[in-house]
Amino acid sequence: MEDDSSETTAASPTILVVEDDDAVRDTTVAILRQAGYVVEEGENGYIALVQLRSNPRIKVVLLDVHMPGLDGLSLLDQIDVPPPVILMTAWQRNAEIDARASKIFAYLRKPVKPTDLLDVVEWAVAASGGPTSSPR
Repeated sequence: MEDDSSETTAASPTILVVEDDDAVRDTTVAILRQAGYVVEEGENGYIALVQLRSNPRIKVVLLDVHMPGLDGLSLLDQIDVPPPVILMTAWQRNAEIDARASKIFAYLRKPVKPTDLLDVVEWAVAASGGPTSSPR
């Protein structure tokens, strides 16, 4: 029996999860991987910036707003044309977020239901030119 996991991985969109809370990041990554996505992860904006500049396969970014070091909004300021960015935060929308609206694909309030997360990621992948349906 042939192993076609490399084929599935190559065809699956890559999602970058940027979250400083280990539990939230681990849960989000697990949900996405279970749905069939390839997932990269980082705990701050500095790591995400390196990943975005070095990995052209990243189709969607799930981004926390408040993180130590380079936070999510400062990361957005450093990227000219990001892939679709989904902000995930427990904070209310505010003027700082609204000022970067052109770089934000969607906004999710924490805690995020797994079904809502997967629906928005699928929508963002389609917007990035990825497959029109999720690998799930």
